[in-house]
Amino acid sequence: MKKVIVAGVVTPKGLGDALQYYITTKLLNDLLPEAEITLMCPDLINSLFVFENLSINAKLVDLNPAGYLAFRRLLRSSFPLKKHKSTSVKTEITKKRRMKSLRKYLKIIKVIRDTYEKYFTFYNADRFISSVFLRDCRFDAGMVGGHTLGDIIYRYITQYDVFNSVVSGPLVMSPISISKVGLEHFGRGGSIFKKALMVKRLSHSLQKLDFIYTRGPLSLEILRYYLNINEEKTGMALDSGFGARLLSNSFATSKTSARKKRRIIIVPRRDYFYVFNREKLYPLYLKSMTDFILWLSKNFDGEIFLSSQNLVSDAINDINRVLRKRGNNLLLKTLQIFVPTNLVDACKLYSSSDMVVTSRMHGGITALSFGVPVLFVLPSADTKLLDVLSFLGLDINSFLVDMFDVNSLKTENFVSKAENILENLDYYKKIVGFAVNKALPTLELPVKTLIKLSE
Repeated sequence: MKKVIVAGVVTPKGLGDALQYYITTKLLNDLLPEAEITLMCPDLINSLFVFENLSINAKLVDLNPAGYLAFRRLLRSSFPLKKHKSTSVKTEITKKRRMKSLRKYLKIIKVIRDTYEKYFTFYNADRFISSVFLRDCRFDAGMVGGHTLGDIIYRYITQYDVFNSVVSGPLVMSPISISKVGLEHFGRGGSIFKKALMVKRLSHSLQKLDFIYTRGPLSLEILRYYLNINEEKTGMALDSGFGARLLSNSFATSKTSARKKRRIIIVPRRDYFYVFNREKLYPLYLKSMTDFILWLSKNFDGEIFLSSQNLVSDAINDINRVLRKRGNNLLLKTLQIFVPTNLVDACKLYSSSDMVVTSRMHGGITALSFGVPVLFVLPSADTKLLDVLSFLGLDINSFLVDMFDVNSLKTENFVSKAENILENLDYYKKIVGFAVNKALPTLELPVKTLIKLSE
């Protein structure tokens, strides 16, 4: 085996996605040292800051632009607007005419696309254009980085097919989840015919892969019985994010030596409520979060951090606004905000905590990998978390607050679950550490499967 690609379907600017890509690349380096690795994903070059202080032993390739976006950029470039020192009337008129023509063509494309996509997609065109942009890329084998297959089915179909077109040998999928709430949301847009067509194409694209790993049993069932993927080509493995402990052995052992107080990390989010049309529940979510913070300030002698998996967090700003509105300015002075910009800082933060309350799954996974108990505040219908907890053998009810359920978001119920973990920290640290250590050997399964299929 000579050339191996690690292909990501989304940008690594989100630390959870970056972590999965990095761990997959590192495992390939460790288990297949003779291979030439290439990491390819959207917007990679502009996102390299997330890998600061880490060594990536791989070539880096941007997956931009692709498909329809590539065609739009190509069209823009066909109308070059050269800068002239002279600002004559003639030059200005030429510029305006070119811009008018460009806007006209782009508007026509957009209208056609919006109308057409209610019933169909530009699948063949996008796949062809993407393949042309990657025509010089050829690999002997490949790994598709872990992700959650959700409402934007079309993007995944196109990229799976493009990755398959540039790999001549085996192509293995790192652990993924298939989001029920995402698929339901996808079904609400467009026609019934388009939904059926997309699901059929998704199944066809996945069948081209040589082996697909899921994060747990729920997605495995969807993969086999809803998308009709051969049972012999599917399996389960630990999410790649649990390899966070591979970044540095010192993170987990140094967390209690540098501080005396206990530490709780809270990672809120807002976008889920708007993406899945549950925005009416967001004020209740904010109330529960702020009530929990107020409860902590009165009953918990320790440090409280607000954090995020992305560089910008509207949810943190919203929580601060609510606290300020409720007249808790003194608490705002003691509440600490730290948003890590890279994987190393994120691992240091989560491993230094005693408990994490998070609405970002991979923030929680990073903490779990270091044996830190986590209370997830996510939709129970979003299969990815249920996959992870089920695969680890952890009690879902103890570690999950359903963010789309009014009763679960009531302050008394929310605080009760968090309080149970806080009062029994040693117990939960023990069962979390045991569960992760037991499942950790499966972290290498996808890479080992790729090696076996390449023999």
